[in-house]
Amino acid sequence: MAILFENDFIVGGDPETRVSSNFRLKEFMDEQGKIYLHRELAGALQVLRDQYGASIRVRTGEAVPAADELAGRFIVVDVADKDALEKCAAHLVKEGYLQYVKRRQGGLYLEMPPPDNLPPVKPETAFACGLRVTAAFETSGDPFQQVTGNFDGAGLSFGPIQCNFKSGTLQELCKRFQVEDEAALRSCFALPAHYQQWLQLIDGPRTRAVAWADTQSTGQGKRGFAEPWKSYLQAVGRTPAFQRVMTRYAYDKYGKLMMSAVAFLEGLTAIPIDNMLCLSALYDMGVQQGSLSRAHDNIRRRVAREQPVDQRQLVRIAVEERALKALKRFRADCLSRRLSILERQPVTVVKEGVRSTRSNGRLYLLRNSRVERLDRFLSG
Repeated sequence: MAILFENDFIVGGDPETRVSSNFRLKEFMDEQGKIYLHRELAGALQVLRDQYGASIRVRTGEAVPAADELAGRFIVVDVADKDALEKCAAHLVKEGYLQYVKRRQGGLYLEMPPPDNLPPVKPETAFACGLRVTAAFETSGDPFQQVTGNFDGAGLSFGPIQCNFKSGTLQELCKRFQVEDEAALRSCFALPAHYQQWLQLIDGPRTRAVAWADTQSTGQGKRGFAEPWKSYLQAVGRTPAFQRVMTRYAYDKYGKLMMSAVAFLEGLTAIPIDNMLCLSALYDMGVQQGSLSRAHDNIRRRVAREQPVDQRQLVRIAVEERALKALKRFRADCLSRRLSILERQPVTVVKEGVRSTRSNGRLYLLRNSRVERLDRFLSG
């Protein structure tokens, strides 16, 4: 049984169902098996767990009646290192995930902002979260440490958007990182000779890089990659400077497609598109399908006929029509991905006899909030 929602509050479901990567429904249920928790708070708790880096126990029995204005908007948690958790929680208050943090009866009380007045999201935060969500459709684990061998003829693919040798995107990305912080790049390679070999690969012909990567590819279908090169690249992926470069590179490659789609849709109506869910769906569309332009005519006709009243309706029209321009066997997959982002839960789609339900362990990163100062981020 899927998670049951009422006005974005979780009110039921199979106790074993995952709410996010580290939490199941049963961890929030009281002794009678009841649950009343806002999905934004559940997401904030998982973000807190990610930053804290260790298990967090949720106290049940701390709830207030459902009629109370705070019902479903707070939880009390226990951890081994309360000082460290409180520090992480204070950071989430600054980011708008939480409104209030306080020690309470040996635990830590966490309260989210009012659901009808969620604070805006910083554009860099929104884009980084959207990047991770899209990457999670394709890979598992930390997207910045994904290393894939020559299973598809691309030689070596790396990172959340799988930059690769064949397209030249991996070379371009590494050169950007080299310019940004060469010392950090060099430090990821244990042997100076290996670092020099890597520089020769990214400066040389693509065909030579692909051929070298093929000799290092391992496992069934050549999806794996040999050591020490895999560990070198994963060390690169853990570097904060690289993650900043990668995020900006992803915007240059695909974020501009997102903004082109926004400009087109805003030109059809007076509805601004600035919600994190809508922008993330359009970004995912750009990564998987490219430009929205192939569906422009159909979108114009539907918008004129249906007269959407908000940006969620408008973006849904756009992603539905763009999905219909994919090859028939991929249409259900494309639309399931986009609707799962808009709904923040798996959505089953059937198109051309093909059924698709795309799940994504990173949907908790998405917030139903406005993205502020987007133009400033894009011009930076």
